[in-house]
Amino acid sequence: MTLVFDSTPLIYLSKVGLSWIFKELPVEMLIPKTVFEEVVTKGKKRGDADAFVIDELVKDKIINVVEVASEFKRTFEGLNAELHPGEIDVLALASAKGAIAIFDESIAREVGDILGIKTHGTFYLIFSMVKKGKLSKKEAKNKVDEMIKKGWRIRHERYLEFMELLERIEE
Repeated sequence: MTLVFDSTPLIYLSKVGLSWIFKELPVEMLIPKTVFEEVVTKGKKRGDADAFVIDELVKDKIINVVEVASEFKRTFEGLNAELHPGEIDVLALASAKGAIAIFDESIAREVGDILGIKTHGTFYLIFSMVKKGKLSKKEAKNKVDEMIKKGWRIRHERYLEFMELLERIEE
């Protein structure tokens, strides 16, 4: 299995000290070069601590940076008004690799679903760590709340849905 990440899951998991999750995922992890430039290159210039954390994950080859070929991007050209370049590249790369796109933005996930690209988000990554016993339900809730305090935007319904699913897990 391969996961292709957009910027938001990378940034907010790193902001709250959950970057170790990437080391726990037994899968190939990719980010398009546009996402790397947005998160790491620009982030380091601003002094964002999460940019340095993500850069280390790339240097340690836990996450690999990939240039998305222009022929894959052409399929998604009409989406420029709705999606950011990084989101388009995530969709194009996930489509080309038969991978799962990891987004938090609902419009990007909806587009992926319409195009037959499997999508998940940050909740999926946190939930999988709780199911594996690597993160307690209480820690997961606290980290999600901390992400929200740090600016992570998530629809209230999705938050409640996640909390309900979390409660169903037996520890």
